[in-house]
Amino acid sequence: MAFVMILETDFVLPFQLDKAPVRGRLVRLKHSVEEILKHHQYPSLVNLLLKELIALCATLANFFKFEGVFTLQVSGDGPLRLMVADITHTGEIRACAKYDEEKLAKLSPSPSSIQQIVGTGYIAFTLDQRNVEDRYQGIVELSGTTLSECLHHFFRQSDQLETGIVVFSNETEITTDHLVGALIIQRMPTPPGLSFEELENENDAWLRSLSILGTTTAHEMLSTRLSAQDLLYRLFWEEDIRIFPSRPVKAQCHCSKDRVTQMLRTFSPTDIQEMVQDGKISVTCEFCNQKYTFEPKSLLA
Repeated sequence: MAFVMILETDFVLPFQLDKAPVRGRLVRLKHSVEEILKHHQYPSLVNLLLKELIALCATLANFFKFEGVFTLQVSGDGPLRLMVADITHTGEIRACAKYDEEKLAKLSPSPSSIQQIVGTGYIAFTLDQRNVEDRYQGIVELSGTTLSECLHHFFRQSDQLETGIVVFSNETEITTDHLVGALIIQRMPTPPGLSFEELENENDAWLRSLSILGTTTAHEMLSTRLSAQDLLYRLFWEEDIRIFPSRPVKAQCHCSKDRVTQMLRTFSPTDIQEMVQDGKISVTCEFCNQKYTFEPKSLLA
């Protein structure tokens, strides 16, 4: 009898290396990105980059302890004007994109850099926490040929964290089977009081971990025969890796009729009247395409 391995997906797997000053996260997503993308008719190139952004958003958010929403956003003046993904502390993720269809159609099928697609722009992340008035936000210009290289630059400039990132997707022109994986490692702060030799050992261990990360292949990341745990042990077994319990990720929009009502009630009566079409006010969520319809008088009560 033949056995078929079913790939585990839609989780973030935290880990730490005991022989190196490294913590990391591995994410594999399938059903969540399929659920997000089915609400839109994005071109293949937009799907590819948005999937990478979704995977990176889920991975990065898990480096923080928070209650609220973590948002990762890329904006520019090119054919792809905006990509945004956000995730709650309980793993509910959503994403959307805005693009110029005519400009996008003129691009090469395989653009050589993200700047050709997004143009001049920036990458930002925002942490909105419950019961905390101030938001934590970091913004840097897009620098690098790929989304992962832009994030490398982001961490060097904003948080000065030494970080390594790889991200892979199986998206092609002929497949609708959406699968994406990302692996991120970060160097942990150096404890005080280390000798010169101990510092050198930590530096060597970090560089060794980066080198190992660079050997990761798309086949390994997206393999239906290699579990996430086995992949991490294959890569980092010499560093005494410790793998912690996985954290689920699922596609779930945060919109609701109550939220939209509260938003509309922040507008003046004049603005609300200008929104009326055929006696109704209609609002469509850009993330999930859910449409909400209101009687104008219900918003003016």
